[in-house]
Amino acid sequence: PAAAHAAPLIFVVDDEPVSADIVAELLQLEGYRTRVFHDSRVAAEALSNSLVKPDILLADFKMPGLNGLQLLARGKSEVCGLKTILLSGMASDLIPGEPGFQPDVCMAKPFPMATLLKSVRRALVSPV
Repeated sequence: PAAAHAAPLIFVVDDEPVSADIVAELLQLEGYRTRVFHDSRVAAEALSNSLVKPDILLADFKMPGLNGLQLLARGKSEVCGLKTILLSGMASDLIPGEPGFQPDVCMAKPFPMATLLKSVRRALVSPV
């Protein structure tokens, strides 16, 4: 994860640019650092190749390429201690589909921004 003295880094992944940008802007207003991705494959490459690893990977479920659950599972396997948050517009998507993998937090869209912020704070303090 990111350096201890820096604000937590959150990768926001959503193929809908407006959704991703709104979430990232809200997180930045709360003091978090963000990187936005509109393509799950690009986000997966960044997880592997970026020198600065995220503290939280927040992803929408329905995306072309890797779906959110696949991306989160991959992130967990590549980044030690990574926290994961899955967002979805359909509750049925929030039933885990990757064997042996469960996101730290699942949230149904739409959600109040305060709920998102509370989920981020909860994920950051939860044990690995």
